[in-house]
Amino acid sequence: MKILHIHPSMGGGGIEAMICALVNEMSKSNDVTLCTIYSPKKNDVFEQKLSASVHRISLGKNKEGFSVKEIFKIYNVIRNGNYDVVHIHGFFYYYALAVYLLHKRVKFVYTIHSDAYRESAIWDRRFMLLKKQAFKRRYVHPITISKESKRSFTMFYGLDSTLIYNGISEYVYDTNVDRLKDYRFTEKTRIFLHPGRITEAKNQVVLVKSFNRLIKDGYDVVLLIAGQKQDMQIWTEIEPYLNDRIIYLGERNDVRNLLSEADAFCLPSIWEGMPVTLLEALSVGCIPICSPVGGIPEVINNGENGFLSSDSSEEAYYKALKSFVFCTDIEIKDMKQNCLKTFDNFRISEVAKKYIEVYKSKV
Repeated sequence: MKILHIHPSMGGGGIEAMICALVNEMSKSNDVTLCTIYSPKKNDVFEQKLSASVHRISLGKNKEGFSVKEIFKIYNVIRNGNYDVVHIHGFFYYYALAVYLLHKRVKFVYTIHSDAYRESAIWDRRFMLLKKQAFKRRYVHPITISKESKRSFTMFYGLDSTLIYNGISEYVYDTNVDRLKDYRFTEKTRIFLHPGRITEAKNQVVLVKSFNRLIKDGYDVVLLIAGQKQDMQIWTEIEPYLNDRIIYLGERNDVRNLLSEADAFCLPSIWEGMPVTLLEALSVGCIPICSPVGGIPEVINNGENGFLSSDSSEEAYYKALKSFVFCTDIEIKDMKQNCLKTFDNFRISEVAKKYIEVYKSKV
């Protein structure tokens, strides 16, 4: 099968990690091409992790912001490519022309990587009517990534969708290297890692305030934050809280290695789809402490393979962190094993098979 995936770039992020794993897996038995709208950059984490069997196309966009010419470039790539399936990952406005003019020649699949309403409100406000009509007329087949994502799609569009959970590849990490030793004050120091872009959705203001309380209460904890400074207003709010126990690492391309060495993974998000960083944490036995948004409650059983706060507020998240801090070593060991067992449900090999089944049903 000849498959084209399209996404703006392959920088570091949960969606990019998912796409990278998916195209690598699909390319083992299919003719797969990945098209990015922006030119590849040296620090694009997942650009470097693409398999040699994945064909690459870049539209060469360098400037931020909307540009009409990319719409026509995408149309030409799809028209001339003789693809069986074109798999779109967000940003419908880039693909609107191709979808409306080429849907009889090629099958389009669209993954909603977040809450359906929020995704459209953020990315596709100006093309909302075209997007809704494309789904309604079955020009595009929608894929949602959690029960909550599926529910939000039905509520927003009044239509059904196919549910396929996110997945990631297995990961072999070097257990002989301790990248976090310099951050441990004592042998009892517990290190928490938050990998994520600095944005409103990730709720980092609540995160640093919660840890500031833990530190003032005398707990031997360290919070490491790794991610791009995407929202500078949020950054200015969290920066005053940084100290020798709340540390910003910058952007990192070794997040799963860091997760494998950290004691816990933190994600107090306000909204989510099915966060890939959560799956990465589970894959290396790093205990998640998350807010109950998006698909997260479908993965975490509170107290068994992680902890769920009651909501995304500071007080609720602070209590969830304390639940972990009070765990015994035996309880943590058991929980880590439960994390690894949970990951079995999110292996990319199984996820890719489900996508291929959808493709075949539509071709």
